Amino acid sequence: GLAVALFILYSGANLAKETISPLLGEAANPELQKIIVDCVTSCPKVLGCHDLMVHDYGPGQRFASVHVEMDKDEDPLVCHELIDGMERDCLNNHGVHLVIHYDPVVTDNPQLKRMKEIVLSILKVRDTRMTIHDFRMVQGISHTNLIFDVVVPHNFELSDQVLREKIQK
Repeated sequence: GLAVALFILYSGANLAKETISPLLGEAANPELQKIIVDCVTSCPKVLGCHDLMVHDYGPGQRFASVHVEMDKDEDPLVCHELIDGMERDCLNNHGVHLVIHYDPVVTDNPQLKRMKEIVLSILKVRDTRMTIHDFRMVQGISHTNLIFDVVVPHNFELSDQVLREKIQK
């Protein structure tokens, strides 16, 4: 009886371990991430994508969200139709329920483009793997604010606060 009880406890612990890990959250399969990014970036009007989050609860239960950048001058109705199509294609072809957030991007401002290049060059000196997105410039009377998100590599040595201070300098 003791052997059977130990076998049941061992089997139950292994089953719980295999089931709980995906439910609590684990890194998304890199292959699935690439499939989603390729599906989204295959649209010629997509300038880029970021903030991909994937939740995989097993076959038929995969959900994802991503931000997609498109030129602000594109017709919003056309962008909406394209986004609906990308979401539908991802579900039909890859079994992923995808939700896309539309990010309009300013592409025709030379000063904004120059500021983005400066910020990127500052980051690339520190680590060539760093990228930025959601880059905006808010001009005021006395100063200009640059607002953006930095994508930091997983094993980056500086804390967020130290990196923020170095960028601000």
